[in-house]
Amino acid sequence: MISYGGRKPLSVGAGTVEEQAEAFKTFLAYTGRYTLNGDQVTHHVEVSSIQNYVGRDLVRIVKFQGDQIVLVTPPTRVNGKVQTLELTWQRPPVGG
Repeated sequence: MISYGGRKPLSVGAGTVEEQAEAFKTFLAYTGRYTLNGDQVTHHVEVSSIQNYVGRDLVRIVKFQGDQIVLVTPPTRVNGKVQTLELTWQRPPVGG
């Protein structure tokens, strides 16, 4: 699951159509099996908040850097621009 920071709560009930659209734009979730082959991880998407991802393979380059794992997308069109996105996980300190 990936969520943008600063998301606003919805108004009463499920919120307005505009609020729902904003909530959808600022949250992504998917799950499924994955395979690791060298520095490449492939997510085999089985369930996703974006239905078009279901049944697809999402390929990422994986980098191990000390206490971090970084996933890098291939060049992808986002909001009309071609971008490479990085997602970093940081291992918490032991006992912290």
